[in-house]
Amino acid sequence: MEFGEQIKERRQELKLTQAEVAKRLFVTRQAISNWEHGKTYPDLNMLVKVSDVYQISIDSLLKEDQNLKNYLEQGKAFNAFSVLSGFIWIILGLGCFIDVPTSRGGQIAWNVITVIIVIAIIYEQFITPFFLGMSQRMYYKGKQRPGQRLSLLAKVIYFLIILDMVIGVYFVHQGMPGRYFSSPWLILVGIQNILQKYMWQQDPKLGNKNR
Repeated sequence: MEFGEQIKERRQELKLTQAEVAKRLFVTRQAISNWEHGKTYPDLNMLVKVSDVYQISIDSLLKEDQNLKNYLEQGKAFNAFSVLSGFIWIILGLGCFIDVPTSRGGQIAWNVITVIIVIAIIYEQFITPFFLGMSQRMYYKGKQRPGQRLSLLAKVIYFLIILDMVIGVYFVHQGMPGRYFSSPWLILVGIQNILQKYMWQQDPKLGNKNR
């Protein structure tokens, strides 16, 4: 029995509605419906909560649904790639602090760093989904967390990124080299990728919406 069929049958045995389950899991009723119809799957952290609410072991949930297993494996790979890309961004950010001499060799070095940044952006947007064996649409869905909201850590990091960009634009117009501001921006993007799983938290408001 596939995951969706299993949780639907178990929910009916427990005499629970989709809205009641959604309230306990802090997700939307639509998320429960999508799981039951096999349109989407919960991530590993949510699967543990599903196991508790439905009173089914994780082994039983995984045993008969290869698609769910594949989805969770893709999630692990996604996290690993996020950490790797985070370190790449940080290294690039640190590289921007290096004073580039006006010699031809210095200019070549700076051009190489610029090319690496472009490659990193392409890697993040196009190559990563390919190596994870998923479509770009699914890859971007992995960055969205239904039933969750940005954590305080995420808000602080995004605030610093925006602040760095605003200050950078001002001082660049004053004649200061832009690399002094692009460096912190790249480092913050890297930190955001590495700490991705801490960027989200459960949204308690959903409990009220599902009543």
